[in-house]
Amino acid sequence: MKKTKIMKLTLSILFSFLALHIYAQNPNTHDLKITVTNIKKLKGNIKLGIFNTENSFLIAGKEYKSVSKKVTDNEVILTLTDLPKGAYAISLFQDVNTDNTCNLNFLGIPIEPYAFSNNFKPKFSKPKFNDCDIYLAKDQAISIKLIN
Repeated sequence: MKKTKIMKLTLSILFSFLALHIYAQNPNTHDLKITVTNIKKLKGNIKLGIFNTENSFLIAGKEYKSVSKKVTDNEVILTLTDLPKGAYAISLFQDVNTDNTCNLNFLGIPIEPYAFSNNFKPKFSKPKFNDCDIYLAKDQAISIKLIN
């Protein structure tokens, strides 16, 4: 009699943990691991914004998510979690002087290292969302090279 109660309790606890584990893993969201390379100055922070619409792309404060990480090596790895399936574009810069701003010259060109997803290099104007968009349908890892 006692063995049956203990067995039922054990199974109940086991199924509870299994249900929590399944609930915690949302199959409708994905993780994006971004490796930032070509870091020449080992100071400041990498500031990254990910955008999910063309209308919000490159507008400060309109990022879908943003993340920052201190530069301690020539490569920095940032991970964005729980991103729904869809198109995204990334903009990032190395905030060398830690003023939380991507400093620009008088022509509007960044004077701090910067980069975009797809390693897009702008020529005469800011990139458009579709120049930099990536489609996320599963967990993914990408590499972005800083423009110095």
